[in-house]
Amino acid sequence: MAESPKITLLALLIALEQLPTPLASDEKEALETTASQLYLDPDDWDFIKEGLIASIESNLALYQNYQTALTQLQSVSGNIPSAQMPTQKELETELISDNNQPTTFGYFEGEPDRESDEILNVTINVLTRKDPDKAAKKLTFLKRLQNWLPKQQNS
Repeated sequence: MAESPKITLLALLIALEQLPTPLASDEKEALETTASQLYLDPDDWDFIKEGLIASIESNLALYQNYQTALTQLQSVSGNIPSAQMPTQKELETELISDNNQPTTFGYFEGEPDRESDEILNVTINVLTRKDPDKAAKKLTFLKRLQNWLPKQQNS
């Protein structure tokens, strides 16, 4: 099943959030390269995804977490209620840059827009951090999403 970039990136964020050990420096560099590619040309998804999956597969724990999250996300066919997605306020408080300034994201007002690039923006932001796994652990929407996903599989 060919999943959308949103599903792949959400699965990556969940996998990073659940990672039991810190990433090695070469793994961080590979993820930062992916973030740069996503920032510069998100429409070249097939090429970017190929490198991203290779990076994920190089870390067994990350790969296992990714596969689990991907399966759960695919089971809901990407139909994730906006209440499970990040709010602007969460992003502003949870993704403070190293200089303690909020990071700029694509603007949206009210409920998150499923078609916006908010997941892309969050992923780029997380992957460019010094410690992407620690940055992912700060995202409360990932915890909310992880609590919601198993309930969908049981219904």
